[in-house]
Amino acid sequence: MTRVLGILVGLVILALASITLRDSLAGWSNGHTDVGFWWAIITMFLTLGGFSAIVGTYIHTDGNQPVPVFGGIRQSLSLFYRGVEKPSATDEQ
Repeated sequence: MTRVLGILVGLVILALASITLRDSLAGWSNGHTDVGFWWAIITMFLTLGGFSAIVGTYIHTDGNQPVPVFGGIRQSLSLFYRGVEKPSATDEQ
């Protein structure tokens, strides 16, 4: 479930990047090079963040980890500080 949430976050960020790309292209085509340039910079950072979220999710989860938020605020805080109950496959022994 944690892997699904991480991928969904990455896809939402990539969706935002596609919106900013459209604004950048509109700025360039209407002769506003400054608007097009800065929206292109924002698009680049959002795209990098989206792909990083997806790749990082695949690297740091094994797909069987619980979502710690569903157990209540006290349990989620203890899981946050202690780590999830089942370690990831990438954790060292």
